[in-house]
Amino acid sequence: MGRIRNKTKSNPIIGILCEGESEKQYFTMLKQKYRLANIKVKIVAADLSGKSLVEKAIKFGKYNHLDKTYVVFDRDEHSKDELSKCAKLARKNDITIMFSSIDFEIWILMHFESVTRSYTRKELVQKLSKSAYFNQDYSRFKGNSYREYIFDKVQDAVDHANKLYRKKSDWINDDPFTNIQIYLHEIFKRDNF
Repeated sequence: MGRIRNKTKSNPIIGILCEGESEKQYFTMLKQKYRLANIKVKIVAADLSGKSLVEKAIKFGKYNHLDKTYVVFDRDEHSKDELSKCAKLARKNDITIMFSSIDFEIWILMHFESVTRSYTRKELVQKLSKSAYFNQDYSRFKGNSYREYIFDKVQDAVDHANKLYRKKSDWINDDPFTNIQIYLHEIFKRDNF
C-alpha cells in the first residue's frame, strides 16, 4: 500500500507591495516581530503609487502565485477620481488597498498618539522629528528600521486608528485617514499586537 500524502495546503503566501521604503521597513519589522513565514514583502519603486502600484501588484501576484495581495500607499497628489478608479481595479483583481492620508507617516504618528486633525507632510515630518518621537530629522530617517522606536507600540497605533476610523472611514474623501489597522489581523493572524 502506498504512502498517503497530506494534501492540506501550506500557509498562504501574502504579498505586500509598498509605495516606498518606509512602508517596506514597517512591514518588514512586523514580519520579524510576528515571525510568520507566510509574508513576502516586495518593495516597488517609490514613484509607483495608486493605479500604477495596483497594476504592478496584479502582475506580481500572478507571477508569484500569491494567495492574497495588498498594496500600501498614501494620498500623494491623487485626485478623488484617480483613487476611485484605483479602488475599482483593485476590487476587480482581489487586491486590498491599505491607505493613509495624507501620508504613511499619519499611521506612524498613531504609534505615539491619537490623531484627530489633518497634517501637511511638512508638519508630520516636523512633529516626528521631535524628541518625543524619533529625536532626529525624520526626513533623513525615512526608510530606516522602525524597530527601535515603535516595535512595542503597534497595539497603540491599532487602537488610535480604530478610534479615528469610527469617525473617518471614507478613504477617498477623509483626511486624516488610515485603514492599515483593519488588515493587520488578516495578515498576521493576531488579535493583539
